[in-house]
Amino acid sequence: MGTVLDIVPLRSAVAVARCGGVHRAATALHLTQSTVSAHLRRLEQETGSQIVEKAGRGIRFTPHGQRLLAEAQLILDAHDAAVAALTAPAPKELVIATTEHGADQMIPALSQRLAELPGGYTARFRLDRSAHVARAIGSGIADIAVFLAPAGHEDAVGPLPLSWYGAKDHVITDGPLPIVLFDEPCVLRAPARRAADRLDRGATVAAEAADLAGLYSAARSGLGVTLLPEIDAGVDGLRPVEGLPVPEPLALAVSFTDRVPERVRKAVRRGAGSLTSKPSP
Repeated sequence: MGTVLDIVPLRSAVAVARCGGVHRAATALHLTQSTVSAHLRRLEQETGSQIVEKAGRGIRFTPHGQRLLAEAQLILDAHDAAVAALTAPAPKELVIATTEHGADQMIPALSQRLAELPGGYTARFRLDRSAHVARAIGSGIADIAVFLAPAGHEDAVGPLPLSWYGAKDHVITDGPLPIVLFDEPCVLRAPARRAADRLDRGATVAAEAADLAGLYSAARSGLGVTLLPEIDAGVDGLRPVEGLPVPEPLALAVSFTDRVPERVRKAVRRGAGSLTSKPSP
């Protein structure tokens, strides 16, 4: 291995430059003058050139020493930032990105699980489409992501059965079935189309929505039926529509950043799993 610069002598060198001498640097670092001087000599040996020289009754840094100081400061800044990040306590406020589906059940379930943990954890929620929530961890905007996912997803906590919903006065008529879908990307869109394609009568897209509120409004207005997970049951103005092909359940998935403690992960998985047909253990 080549030359290795120890962090302790580098800190001494920077302190000498900032404090204006070995004596003051030793006082600031709670070291002896001989120790700080030894650190300077060690750096000279490791870098192969003199870093300080006498200047009257004191010392000054040589051109080589000035270059060393610049590099030392970069190293110390990186070192101290890494130590701060690695030793920081787990966050007490967790940002949870969650699907809009079943939010009136999801938010209380997760909040209650966090409140039961020692340590005073709280949550700040971000509601969005599942496709966007699934990317929230990788993009750094959330600590926890709860989202709809295809069955068998590696982060699944349980299955979510799907049902067709329509306006309370909806009547199925002859001709292609009008359906209401989310626009892309949406994990519900493909299952809805596959199920509708199994109809002998066929189906047509009557409306597309960018968010859940728009989807509800389009279905409530009678534009068509829409496929939703059963955690959305009880939406005002919508009722289940029987007699239509229903695809296999989706999954409710939960993912975390590395900094979320294991006890929090278990609590969140249990809270989310309680909303599925087979709660997570």
